[in-house]
Amino acid sequence: LVISWQEVRNNSVYSMSEIKIGDASQFRRFLSNGEYGSASRYHTSEMVRSVNAVVGCNGDYYGIRQIGTVVFNGQLMRMDGRRMDSCYIDSKGDLHMVEAGEIVAKDDMEKFIADNGIRFSLSFGPILVEDGKALRVKNPYCVGESGDPNPRAALCQKGELHYLLVLCNAQYPYMNTQLLQTFANTLETFGVEKAYNLDGGRSGALIMNGELVNNIYERQIRDIIYFATALPGGG
Repeated sequence: LVISWQEVRNNSVYSMSEIKIGDASQFRRFLSNGEYGSASRYHTSEMVRSVNAVVGCNGDYYGIRQIGTVVFNGQLMRMDGRRMDSCYIDSKGDLHMVEAGEIVAKDDMEKFIADNGIRFSLSFGPILVEDGKALRVKNPYCVGESGDPNPRAALCQKGELHYLLVLCNAQYPYMNTQLLQTFANTLETFGVEKAYNLDGGRSGALIMNGELVNNIYERQIRDIIYFATALPGGG
């Protein structure tokens, strides 16, 4: 079940998709050309359509930087846990938030992946909401310009197999973009248990049924997160 809508908060347009799935395997990450390390870039909408997703959005644009830990298909592809908060998605579809500096050794990360059944990760951040409460956002932070108003994007979990994708940007006549702390505080009001900051700016695109939900000029990127149908033949 996916419901997408828009509403105005703080003179910004919030574009949201609430998602409930039947099995954790329906929550997936796709990298450009279906492989880690590909230099090819595509619009979010192109990648979402290519995997026949019901709904999807941009990920962390992992290929534009060499910092941050990357797990893909259960395998540790890059290890650097020193500077960025990470979000790990396990075999049950749950989000595990790990702060920068919490896991920095490769052996410890491989044990964490095995112990928790981690399928893939996102490396952007920071963590915005934990245990239903907005956190004090790190500022300065190594990516995302947390101290400046910008278009924002977040992956949120509301419960078991229950998620919210939230993007916030200016759309005429509502011309504000958000400080990251304001964004985190707003996410708390949506009743989410956890929220993790994704790449924002022009990367922040929300796609449902192959069409843009938010009004943005898409940037070409290298990865998405998405939700697939469980219906045979794609429904």
